[in-house]
Amino acid sequence: MKIKKLFKVFIALILALTFVSVSEQAQAQRIKELFGKEMPKFQDIPQDKFEADSYLHEDMPFGDKYLAYKIRLPNDWKPPEDVSLSNYSLSSSLMGDIALFYSPPRIDAERSKFQLQALKLEFETTAEQWLLKYILQNGFTLEGLEYFSEDKVGSLHVYVNEGQTYVVRSIAQINGKRMVLAQYIVPSNYWMKEAPIIDKSMKTFEILNPEKAVIENLVVFPFLDLAQFSYPESWAPRSTPVRSIDRIQATINNIRKGMNKTLDGQVQVDMVSAFIVDDLEKEMDHLKGNLRDKGLIIGELIESRDDLKFHEQVEFGFTDVYEGNNTQNNVLKYEVWVSVLALKNYYFFVTLITPDREEEFFTWSRNLGAYKTVLKNVRMQERAIASDQ
Repeated sequence: MKIKKLFKVFIALILALTFVSVSEQAQAQRIKELFGKEMPKFQDIPQDKFEADSYLHEDMPFGDKYLAYKIRLPNDWKPPEDVSLSNYSLSSSLMGDIALFYSPPRIDAERSKFQLQALKLEFETTAEQWLLKYILQNGFTLEGLEYFSEDKVGSLHVYVNEGQTYVVRSIAQINGKRMVLAQYIVPSNYWMKEAPIIDKSMKTFEILNPEKAVIENLVVFPFLDLAQFSYPESWAPRSTPVRSIDRIQATINNIRKGMNKTLDGQVQVDMVSAFIVDDLEKEMDHLKGNLRDKGLIIGELIESRDDLKFHEQVEFGFTDVYEGNNTQNNVLKYEVWVSVLALKNYYFFVTLITPDREEEFFTWSRNLGAYKTVLKNVRMQERAIASDQ
């Protein structure tokens, strides 16, 4: 199936997903609102009192040093005596329990618990994107986010199970190729009483052996012997014939596995000689014309981003995010991310085409992760740099 046809299959996919997932997300909260939701403030406990009312727990679950952690837990919180966590296997589809502690028993409600879980990551993501996906998939209601870094984020959310409401204070942290999720889960009628010490406790949670790792293996795509970029190996590359070194194009596609091989996202990299560029706005018009030929019209500017990372060779770069409208169906909404990078005697126009984050958040997250990977790895080859000196 040709790529243009695959691109148009977006229509059927998004239309089907709209009734399944967008309605659920709308009932939860709008995606853009979730990203800006601040963590509520809790009553502070003096440090000496907190230390008197808690104890330091440190462990390396299952001998895996990258799961080793420490935290100060409230006094009298103990692991269950009748539950064994010895059958540990890191899964890419299900969160696995690696630690569990309960508050003392009580008559009028279930016990509160501290739970530590882990998951094997398959694709590039940020902790924030992963946690929002986790909250939306499970139908939780987000009350606040606390941002530490791309690899670590905290949240406060609420859910209902069998008529009982629970409040959850969590931290999600990426360590290597693992997602580690630490959570306090508290019956709502005990939340106000336990919130101060739980909030203080979560501030002491620490992964003891931090590891930076590329989640997915990368493949290098060369532009002859001039330049290159890297992309996740699960994406399918497609190059166009090179007729001139003044203008070279390559595309990678996120193609969903299955009988229909639906196109879920696309990143296009255009390498253009600075000697033929009179005006960047004219080049943008050229880019828009190519997208229009694919059935996509660039609409209003959504935002300009200054937080994306580029390779150290990049002399300057910027990223704008636009609305994308399908010429065949104005119900379907997309986002078009355009980054312009200047390297030596070339401009690179790096374009992401993805379903709108509010149409299909999970696909959007994966596409954005791949896009960030490409941006960080667009560079000139050493031979081209040497010949330019």
